[in-house]
Amino acid sequence: MNAPAPITRPIFTRDGDLWAPDPYAAGPFRGLYGGAVAGLVGAAMEEHALGEGWGVPLSASVTILRPAPLSPLRTEVSVLQAGRRNAVAECLLTDPATEKLIAKGQAIFVQPAPMSAAPLTPEPEGCNWAAAPETLPLWANGRRPEHVNFLHILDMRDENDAAGNPGIRWSRMTRPLMPFASLLGTLFTAADNASAFWLSASGAWPTNFGFPNVDVSVHVARAPRGEWIGVKPDAMLHESGMGMSEGALYDEAGLLGRTCQTNLIVARG
Repeated sequence: MNAPAPITRPIFTRDGDLWAPDPYAAGPFRGLYGGAVAGLVGAAMEEHALGEGWGVPLSASVTILRPAPLSPLRTEVSVLQAGRRNAVAECLLTDPATEKLIAKGQAIFVQPAPMSAAPLTPEPEGCNWAAAPETLPLWANGRRPEHVNFLHILDMRDENDAAGNPGIRWSRMTRPLMPFASLLGTLFTAADNASAFWLSASGAWPTNFGFPNVDVSVHVARAPRGEWIGVKPDAMLHESGMGMSEGALYDEAGLLGRTCQTNLIVARG
């Protein structure tokens, strides 16, 4: 019997000048999943950059101001600077039903230029991981709520070190985020899970507390390779109810960059 064909419908589809979210864009609690929101904002800037020929997105940050509804949303991209080697874009995500600002993002794009005579770090050569992520066990401590949500379309895997300690947490989307390829969409949907990955690695997941991040940023040194993004997480969470989580980002070639986010700590009822 043939395996069912994969679903290729994107999570966000165009609805006139708006973006309509699929039910799987929902978060585990209220509103859309943070990684989906950040991915949409990043992808909108990336689509504009592609049309302008700006090059590779090397850094981006998204601040989430309020929960995004499961209804069509508007993206508005503006150009802050466009030079010969780098360009900076900004994106506002709004709810057209209320005209409220949902999220705001900024991204930097860099045009490659040969610099072989400069002091350089070694270039990745081929595949650098010990085992292909799809051969690793599923993320053991992942909590997947019963209602349809974004976690259901993330394939997340555990990679432990030689001593059996938690290492890199790999993830890839099983459906496209957008109707076009987006490097920032791929990065944000993985990076947004840094705090959950750290809690899992520390043995504190699941928990009766929430750790929502109000922003997420990614910085990479080159374009990602392949569909898998790995996060080696770390965090500083304090009894004051605030903290931060971060992580080294990896792809199939090796170390790629870093992610960082601001966390609130809230008690669940």
